[in-house]
Amino acid sequence: MKKEYLVSADEMQRYDRNTIEKIGLKACVLMERAAYAVAMEVRSLLTDKKNPKVLVLAGNGNNGADGVCAGRILREYGIAVHICLISGRDSSYGEELQRQLDVASYYDIPVQKEFPASLQEYDLIIDALFGNGLNRQIQGAVKDVVDAVNTSGLLVVSVDIPSGIDATTGKVLGCAVKATVTVTFGFYKIGQLRYPGRKYCGKIVKAKIAINETGFFGEIPRWFTYFPKEQTHSKEAFRDPMGNKGTFGKVLVVAGRDSTTGAAILCASSALRSGCGMVAVFTEKENKEAFLKVLPEAMVETYTGFEDKTSFEKKIQKWMKWADVIVTGCGLLRDDMAYHMVKQILEETEKPVVCDADALQLIAGKEDLKAAVKKRVAGCKDGISSVVFTPHPGELASLAGCSVEDIKENRMAVADRVLEKFPVILVAKDADTLVCAKGCDTYLNVTGNDGLATAGSGDVLAGLTASMIAQYLCRKEPFLQSESVFDAVCKSVYLHGAAADFLAKENGKSFLVASDLIQAYKYILK
Repeated sequence: MKKEYLVSADEMQRYDRNTIEKIGLKACVLMERAAYAVAMEVRSLLTDKKNPKVLVLAGNGNNGADGVCAGRILREYGIAVHICLISGRDSSYGEELQRQLDVASYYDIPVQKEFPASLQEYDLIIDALFGNGLNRQIQGAVKDVVDAVNTSGLLVVSVDIPSGIDATTGKVLGCAVKATVTVTFGFYKIGQLRYPGRKYCGKIVKAKIAINETGFFGEIPRWFTYFPKEQTHSKEAFRDPMGNKGTFGKVLVVAGRDSTTGAAILCASSALRSGCGMVAVFTEKENKEAFLKVLPEAMVETYTGFEDKTSFEKKIQKWMKWADVIVTGCGLLRDDMAYHMVKQILEETEKPVVCDADALQLIAGKEDLKAAVKKRVAGCKDGISSVVFTPHPGELASLAGCSVEDIKENRMAVADRVLEKFPVILVAKDADTLVCAKGCDTYLNVTGNDGLATAGSGDVLAGLTASMIAQYLCRKEPFLQSESVFDAVCKSVYLHGAAADFLAKENGKSFLVASDLIQAYKYILK
């Protein structure tokens, strides 16, 4: 797993400016390096083409200048290049674009202002219409150009980001180019990895052009992600060969009723199969036989709907004292009994608690539960938070007091609203899951696929998250290179998605069910 910074449009402009003004690298040098990266990617896509022909669609700004420069480099390699200037609503050319056009004029490159009547004479289009600074809707004649590119069936290489995608939010600004490859410079942009922008980028190639961490000057990006890196599969490096079942963490699963046995089994199985040493399940009596058959490794404590309240509370107290981490909510329902369980967990322990599903809906609807979350002392050893919320969009809407449509419009703003109300680590699940907490950078997950849109996958994530936290808390060395509980939560989300990606390659996404994710741990945890 490789940590990568993600930058907003404003941050990228700042680091670009720092590199030029503070470090002293000239803009024309950076542009030449960026254009060379684009040109080399184009060449690699055209290796099988005889006498290839490339069309550069250049806007008025620096993105257009990058495209013209890339076209000139391709011309030096013997590739036929045409440059088409697309002015949009502003007919004036930027200084860098004019400079690149002046240089290109010496290299016998045709330049035109009229969009070609047909694109079929070309093998590839370089999209250099708009870059990271686009902040308006694409309309009119430029929209017609984008539509023509998208329906051409040609290879498309976008310069830095597909034209029409907001580099910070990933939103489509009216319309957007659908790229085969996006060559981005210096850092990945947040909007490239958030949906819907992610769908338009194709393969993303990050080019090193000398804009890097040196240009931060203390202003570090607040978003990050993890990317897969090559695995040796030689050993499970985070396992202690001298460890025992106690040193790998103990998880208490408070989940499942007589009608929702599966949710509890999935959650507990996920915790055990992901490496924690021991799991205890507190569940309704009707579920015990199922656990003995399906998961005999788990310890099971049961209750009945007619049990004496004192006896009931003592059982939970005993197991909360035993556990390192508690996970609750999976198949718990939302009746009075479920409410009292969640209330007791939140009020009587400072140990980390992962709240999912029904627990979240109960918290959203009960003022005393909200107060209990707010009053909790940060019990994790790093002091970030002692509670983790793992809501899907509907549950996030309940916690924030908004609609699902509000979340679709600006999920980060809704997440911030929840964090203002609750001192938690928030796992805002969606096609691109976010993990955020007060005082922490925002993690954007890039693993996973739509195969996860299946019943029970959230129960699996809840168990995995509790397991990873427990193992981190019980290890003397950093677990999976985690430096905090927040890191352990981020990596839980990463591994959950990685399991889905592995299964998609093996069997396809439609075949995937939640229990398959747990079986995939045997491969991805190596």
